[in-house]
Amino acid sequence: MSFTASLRWLAPCVLSFGLAACAAPYRAADGQDPRFQPASASDVLVQTNWDLARWTLPGGGLRTIPHPSSNSRPLTASFAHVQGTPSMSGFAGCNQYNAPYTVANGQLIVRANPVATMMACAPQTMKLEQDFLAGLTRITAMSLDNTNNPQRMTWVLSSGDTLDFGRR
Repeated sequence: MSFTASLRWLAPCVLSFGLAACAAPYRAADGQDPRFQPASASDVLVQTNWDLARWTLPGGGLRTIPHPSSNSRPLTASFAHVQGTPSMSGFAGCNQYNAPYTVANGQLIVRANPVATMMACAPQTMKLEQDFLAGLTRITAMSLDNTNNPQRMTWVLSSGDTLDFGRR
């Protein structure tokens, strides 16, 4: 086979492999699809700390929650990047919790059930904590009062509950 004939056969093969490589979905070394990972600049929650100020039930009633003014410790949410991984943590009523999160298209997505310490407390407070922790993976909408320097954050849960937070 002549050199020219070899090129005629080899060139389309190389071009096909090159195009196939460009079309293949990119995966990071950890297997995550980068399209669903926030750019660090778009994570408006990173390095912020929040206290739950109001819990509104679907019918408009308010759920009783602890407030610092009543010498109670409020439910909290803090957002940070730990070794490059977005992680939220806080106090849920009885226990400390931690969960991985993502902010994509302005939406807070808690990617796994939160892990919490195992302290016991009063039944009413335990119920509040269980509902709060379960709600973390059921956030259907999130809004901030200001994307540059937010002071108020609101979550709407799939149950219809609305949780309003104030920034610490």
